Amino acid sequence: MALHERVEGFIHFLRYRQVCEHLRPCERMVDLGCGETYRFLKKFGHLARECWGLDVTVNDGKDENVFLREFDVTKGLPFAEKTVDIVTCLAVLEHIEDPISIFREILRILKPGGRLIVTTPSRWGILAHEALRFFRLVQDVAPGEHKDFNMTRGKISSWCQETGLYVEALRSFEFGLNIILVGRKP
Repeated sequence: MALHERVEGFIHFLRYRQVCEHLRPCERMVDLGCGETYRFLKKFGHLARECWGLDVTVNDGKDENVFLREFDVTKGLPFAEKTVDIVTCLAVLEHIEDPISIFREILRILKPGGRLIVTTPSRWGILAHEALRFFRLVQDVAPGEHKDFNMTRGKISSWCQETGLYVEALRSFEFGLNIILVGRKP
C-alpha cells in the first residue's frame, strides 16, 4: 500500500470515529459525495436497510444494500420528500460553491427526526491538507478542487439553522483541523 493511501486511510479513520457515535440503525441512509470507493458505506452500511452513495466519481451500481449513483449533488437530490433517515456529507462542503442549497435539499428529503451529519476541514485543516498534498502524502484532492478555505463552526451552524434544521452537536476535532455538525429535522 502506498504511503499516501495509508495517510488518507488514517484521516478517514479519524473522521469516521467522530461520525459513528451519531449513527443509528435506520431504513435509508444517504452519503453525499461518497467517493469512488464509497469507503464510509462499506464500513457503516450495515446500519441501514438501504444505503445510497452519490458522487460524480462512482459508477452506477449495487453492492449488497448499497446503491451507487453517479450524480452531482449540487443539482438537487434524487429522493422524494421525507424519505431519508440519515444523510452524511463527509469532507464535501468545502468542494461546493453554494452549500446552502445542499442544506435545503437535505431538509427536503429528511424524515421528521432525521439526522444530517457533516464533517469539513476548518480553515486550518484545509491548509494542513494542502501541505500534505504538496508533499504528496495525500492525493485525494486535485489542485483547485477546494472552493471554500474558510469553514468555521459558525458558518456551518448558520447554514443548518437557516434551512430549518436544529443543531444537535457541533464541535471541532483533530486539534481544531476538522469540524463535525449534527443537525436534526424537527
